[in-house]
Amino acid sequence: MVDPRPGGLGLYDPDYVALNAPQVGRLIHGYFRAEVRGLERLPEGAFLGVGNHSGAAMIPDTLVWLAAYHNAGLRTPLLTLAHDAMFDAYPAALARWLSRFGAIRADDALALEALQGGFAVQVYPGGDHDACRSFARRHEIVFAGRKGYVALAQRAGVPIVPVASVGAHEALIILWEGRALARWLGADRRLRLKAFPLSLSVPWGLWLGPLPGYLPLPTKIEIEVLEPVDPTGDIDEVDARVRGALQRSVDAMARSRRAAWVG
Repeated sequence: MVDPRPGGLGLYDPDYVALNAPQVGRLIHGYFRAEVRGLERLPEGAFLGVGNHSGAAMIPDTLVWLAAYHNAGLRTPLLTLAHDAMFDAYPAALARWLSRFGAIRADDALALEALQGGFAVQVYPGGDHDACRSFARRHEIVFAGRKGYVALAQRAGVPIVPVASVGAHEALIILWEGRALARWLGADRRLRLKAFPLSLSVPWGLWLGPLPGYLPLPTKIEIEVLEPVDPTGDIDEVDARVRGALQRSVDAMARSRRAAWVG
């Protein structure tokens, strides 16, 4: 039986997405002056999208990418894996809304079920290692040694599509990542939080720990969809190819940016 609770597959609503994605896309893309390139590289049918993401709790680059995909008229529905906190700590109405748009729990079995069912699935292997890296490291790909996404693509028999992004880590300023503090507090065990960052954001100012949301600064966000990667072969080698492709794309986009918040 399909799980009807937020975070399961049962709440995804393609009609709701088709009706609401245009308005959501206009709002998000307009605010962030978004540019999304490479949609023509997407394969037909199920695939595993693998990306870097930024901006701590708000992950604005993920929102930009999902809005672009949902508004592109593509036949393959896209789901995205999300942290448990999105479904357990967010208000129930918000968790349900996100689930209707395709957010599901970051669970390997659930992701495999979705891929085998013909969905595309977007994953962010770096998790909060990536989303909470310091501002000085904003253009680094940080997967923290996580390679399970390769095994997932191999089990599902689907290609990996790297999705690179820049800009979202300028929506707030992370001064310190707080990984040791997360371990000391036990947040890594109890809450699956690998970082306990010190950040500067609107309206909270200086804040230690996970943010309760924030008003993102109007940074320019760019997304580039890269050529699909065949997942067959040695996991380490496939992972290196994916991370290398993402880093080269991020480096190229970063070089063309004039300054933070200008783009």
